[in-house]
Amino acid sequence: MSRQFITSLLLATAFTALVSAAGEEDVFELQPEIHHVFRDAEKMPPASFSKLFTLVTLSPWLMLIAGWLQLGFTPAKVISELVSGSTARTVSIVAFLTSLVSVEYLFYLYWTQLNLFQTLTYLCGLAVITFFAGQRALSSIQTRRIANELKK
Repeated sequence: MSRQFITSLLLATAFTALVSAAGEEDVFELQPEIHHVFRDAEKMPPASFSKLFTLVTLSPWLMLIAGWLQLGFTPAKVISELVSGSTARTVSIVAFLTSLVSVEYLFYLYWTQLNLFQTLTYLCGLAVITFFAGQRALSSIQTRRIANELKK
């Protein structure tokens, strides 16, 4: 017998032993029943705590408005400054502010009714609009500021 024949015979015997050893155990035996235990419902905080937290969350906006008023930026002054420029400048600034408010409203919708994937889908579109509207608005503000500095 040749050496190659003996080697292949030994390998075939070893392979047969491995295959038969792997099939001897019964993997489809009856398993114990699984009993699920669900957690108790989470307790909600009192309504007064939620309202207090809402006020704390909104307080930076109140401080921002108070700071603006202290610096002399009244709504009438801001509106007159806004409409004093060209129509394109006014439209670009209003579009930018509207897009920012839209993003904030989208975040509100995320907390109340949308899931993460819906929110990200809408946010992708709003981000593009906000980027271009902001670029136009801030460029027009910078152009006007540079023109005012050159007049002085």
